[in-house]
Amino acid sequence: MRATVLVADDDAEQLGEMREFLSNAGFDVITANDGFHAIEQIAAHGPKVILLDVNMPGWDGVRVAEAASNLDHRAVIILMTADESALKYAITSESGAVGAFAKPVQLDKLLGFLESVVGRSSVEALRAN
Repeated sequence: MRATVLVADDDAEQLGEMREFLSNAGFDVITANDGFHAIEQIAAHGPKVILLDVNMPGWDGVRVAEAASNLDHRAVIILMTADESALKYAITSESGAVGAFAKPVQLDKLLGFLESVVGRSSVEALRAN
């Protein structure tokens, strides 16, 4: 069984690109197009990695990250946004996220970031689980 990654983004193109990239990288990918659906997916699937757009309908990505952290969920949480002021908000929030990326996310850098945060062997183990 491979590790599950949640990608939550209201931008369908970005969501599809990330889903395809992460699937090809060896992860099982689930998606959500707003904050409320993201919370449902976290509760239902317990993903190991959570990628959240900061500016989504319903709860924003920071609020979803805070809720995931409060659920005692031990996922690696990463925020992303195309809005510079939202990026500053994401970086300075105490949401439990380990990082924030400007959109469009450079996918090779995202994978490298995951390797640096959880370790290369851990990313390989996540892919294998």
